[in-house]
Amino acid sequence: MPSGVDPVVGLAQVLAVFVGASTAAVIAPHLVVVIAGAAGGVLGLMSWRACSTWEGVRYVMGMCALAWLFTGSTAELITLYVHVEDKRLVTPVALLIGWVGHRWPAVGKWAGRLAKASAEAALRGGKS
Repeated sequence: MPSGVDPVVGLAQVLAVFVGASTAAVIAPHLVVVIAGAAGGVLGLMSWRACSTWEGVRYVMGMCALAWLFTGSTAELITLYVHVEDKRLVTPVALLIGWVGHRWPAVGKWAGRLAKASAEAALRGGKS
């Protein structure tokens, strides 16, 4: 197991006491993503509508699942533009995915408008 100041490594070292080092090395990255997604989900839940406890739990669990599904690929995409190791981005990306939460449709619309404006600017620039 690698050593260093990293949430995944720290969690793996704690888990190694209970499940063994090789199993902890496999479980720790996923557990860190789920915990960060849950923390982000709680932050996103604060700006959501008034809801019951069970609706809040389902919301946070949904954000955990969303973070678990998309964190790795999103961190890889970011490393194409920012020269940082993708393992350093896993926790903040999972937190951000959970935090955006119910606002993902608005983020999609914003990205669509940005892509459209960029394409139009590129087409206008090519015709000059």
